[in-house]
Amino acid sequence: MDMIDELNTQLATYQKKWSKLIAGRQDKAFFESLKPVAVGWKIADPTQYERWRMELHEKSDHVIETWMNGRWVAKFVLRDIELESGIKIVKILQRRPHSKDELGLDHVDFYSPRFKSAEATLHGEDDLKWSWENNDIIEGYDWISVWFDGTEAKLKADTVLDIISAEMTQKSQSIQQ
Repeated sequence: MDMIDELNTQLATYQKKWSKLIAGRQDKAFFESLKPVAVGWKIADPTQYERWRMELHEKSDHVIETWMNGRWVAKFVLRDIELESGIKIVKILQRRPHSKDELGLDHVDFYSPRFKSAEATLHGEDDLKWSWENNDIIEGYDWISVWFDGTEAKLKADTVLDIISAEMTQKSQSIQQ
């Protein structure tokens, strides 16, 4: 099975879990309005990371690789391929050193035009486990992680491409000083 097939298989399973989550929500409209934009895939060893990186590189028109928290993270904008749920961005993440995180599909990023009101909605969902998180690399970049059925959704006001753009602008400004 190639990586695109594996991604689609896992995303189809994720989508079933996500649909089940939505069915049990009080504010179904909020959860239905979330747009899946990227999938995060966790990889353990450098050999597998390199194999995925090379295969996805051939299928992408933009590739960005970042050293973050003691590991490599690569983001791929797929060319002429759309994954399950319309996703066109794949993030592969080496597992952090000394981590025992599960491998494979780690999370899906959801763009939320109603991100600012998300906290109020989530407070109304008593049985939902969620928290605010942030990226210590780009100041002011935060998101809400929602954990359900052994997986995670990251609700964001931006896409990973917006964050990369902000990071590159920050790097450029530091060079210019």
